[in-house]
Amino acid sequence: MNEIERFENLQTTIKLNPKNFQARRELIMLCLDMGFEKVAMHHIKYLLNVFPDDANLYFNAGICWEKLKNFDNALLAYEKAVELKPDEPDFLYNLALVYEAKGDIDAAMDNFKKVIYYKNEDSNAFFSIGILYSKKNDIKTAIKCFKKAIEYNYSDYFAHFYLACEYKKLGEIDFALSEYRKVLELSPDYSWAYFNIAQIYFELNRLEDAVIMLRKTIEKNPKDMEAYKLLSQIMIKQGQIDDALEMLTDIAQNNENGDIYYLMARIFELNEDNDSRRDCLELALNYNDTLTFPIESIKQELKEVGLIT
Repeated sequence: MNEIERFENLQTTIKLNPKNFQARRELIMLCLDMGFEKVAMHHIKYLLNVFPDDANLYFNAGICWEKLKNFDNALLAYEKAVELKPDEPDFLYNLALVYEAKGDIDAAMDNFKKVIYYKNEDSNAFFSIGILYSKKNDIKTAIKCFKKAIEYNYSDYFAHFYLACEYKKLGEIDFALSEYRKVLELSPDYSWAYFNIAQIYFELNRLEDAVIMLRKTIEKNPKDMEAYKLLSQIMIKQGQIDDALEMLTDIAQNNENGDIYYLMARIFELNEDNDSRRDCLELALNYNDTLTFPIESIKQELKEVGLIT
């Protein structure tokens, strides 16, 4: 029996016997799996009228509200679940996630730590705490947490990835590269790892190695604009100006990106083609929502080439 058939059968069962509470519970879980949060919530509210102190029902309500992006109601539901069952790690973990989503980092941290108190080898909790310490710029503590996450779940490539990022912040390049390589061993299609390795190689002036990693990034994620931008900068640096321009022109036809137009302007400047340079600078400003280069500097440059006053 597939999910739709189970859904229809449970609906029929409940219609025939509205007090079949087990059928309602099964239907709630099935609706959460199928993405029918509003249907699930209808049956949760019904059961809460019958079982007002059922912690699991409040927990499922929290899941529904969270999926519906109503974090205020999700928070209330998870708090009630924890009030009724304070030693349940899953309840505490989801409560912490909602606090994090609402920007209350300290409350999120407290609840993730409670998860570890009740379940001291919870790799997800250690990972989440590591993320919070990273946001606080406490790099060394973040590293300790990511290492703990990996200790309890070596296959968590996200933990390896963020550990690598923290090592990079400290300038521990060899450790960072080692962790990024572990990411790729565990998840060969994770394009960000290729890109971050490429960035390191670029900073080390290992341009050929950077190009290899950027090609892999683009292979895995053809829409990665950052990879194209860095690759074009390397190509320009290596004197492959025409190749860089051809690549950027192809991208611009399908992705109207301010940074891409700005880089094209840089190439036209090298070619002493001020008309095309002006056009690209103007297009860069037109798509300033995707522009990371300073807008005022571009406006000043346009004045210099006579487009604006």
